[in-house]
Amino acid sequence: MRIILYTGKGGVGKTTISAATAVRCAELGHNTIVMSTDPAHSLADSLDCKVGGRPKKIAENLSAEEIDVNEELKRNWGRIQKYVTKFLKSRGFEELIAEEFAVFPGMEELFSLLKLKDYYEKQAYDVAIIDCAPTASTVRMLSMPDVIRWYMDRFFDIERRIVKTVRPIAERITKVPFPTDDVYDSVEDLFHKVEGMKEILTNPANASIRLVFYPEKMVIKESQRAYSYLNLFGFTVDAVVANRIYPEEIDDAYFDRWRAVQSKYLAEARTIFDPLPMFVGKLFDREMVGLKLLHSLAANIFGDTDPATVFYKEPPIKTKRSDGRHTMSIHLPGTHKKDLNVWVAGEELIIEVGNYRRNILLPRSLAKTDIVEAKFEGDTLNITFGK
Repeated sequence: MRIILYTGKGGVGKTTISAATAVRCAELGHNTIVMSTDPAHSLADSLDCKVGGRPKKIAENLSAEEIDVNEELKRNWGRIQKYVTKFLKSRGFEELIAEEFAVFPGMEELFSLLKLKDYYEKQAYDVAIIDCAPTASTVRMLSMPDVIRWYMDRFFDIERRIVKTVRPIAERITKVPFPTDDVYDSVEDLFHKVEGMKEILTNPANASIRLVFYPEKMVIKESQRAYSYLNLFGFTVDAVVANRIYPEEIDDAYFDRWRAVQSKYLAEARTIFDPLPMFVGKLFDREMVGLKLLHSLAANIFGDTDPATVFYKEPPIKTKRSDGRHTMSIHLPGTHKKDLNVWVAGEELIIEVGNYRRNILLPRSLAKTDIVEAKFEGDTLNITFGK
């Protein structure tokens, strides 16, 4: 099953382009579903039809779904949430506040993607188009599997054994509820689901992300940062879409100046995102909603190209061996040396880029080595390990 996730700065038109891509894929004969994981759903508005929390067929080869975030949260986090809420209440939190604090940022969108994992395992569709939340939320969502893995690898087994041993005594002394085996089982089950989902989404043969942007300075810069962060966490971006470009048929001095500005930033974007293909969609003279207009939008953006194509397959993180040393290369466009920290702690390589940190568990061959050199070559960070 081909999976395409669309994200971008809020308001750039990613929902409309997600819907248009799905319409085009369905027209080409792919059994397609378009799904919204954004808590503020607008997919139904774009398709101009009712869409609910279950797949709904809206045209030949085309289904749509606005995932019910609360339902997915209850299914995957309910038992754990009850424990965290109970614990916080025991520490003096009011019930409503405790319930809010028991759900961590990014979880709603993350659990929405677990439904995608079910569809993938069943091969329920040929193509799945995902309308994600704006870039910051998407990056946070996609980085969460690493956070969960780090906790599981470092503390889960030890903590479970300790709690099982001391629970009867500790609860009487501290008056604080300790997690039961059911809670730990839920955590372990969730971990395996999330791990399986990440394995699917980081396989460039099946899944990729596309960034939607306007040709404006702030929007391009945010898209560039998102591109680097997604690369850091191992997710492949296979294309970018420049949306709402002023067409030549607008004959007006005011828009002539805007076209010049857009032309400048389009050229800049081509350099920033090279070698990714860049698709361009014009600004239409109406709101592009409903299947007919979405067809026109997709035709304008993709032409005769099948949008389900994997346009770029190079993994963002590569490792090679040369002269007895290993080099890990990470493509981080737009990242400056001052925004970067790299070090090894135990068996982990820790990389900080801006506000994001990734802990990479090193293979045995590298876990006992030191970083000999870390330097940028173009937009690629090369980290060399050796004795």
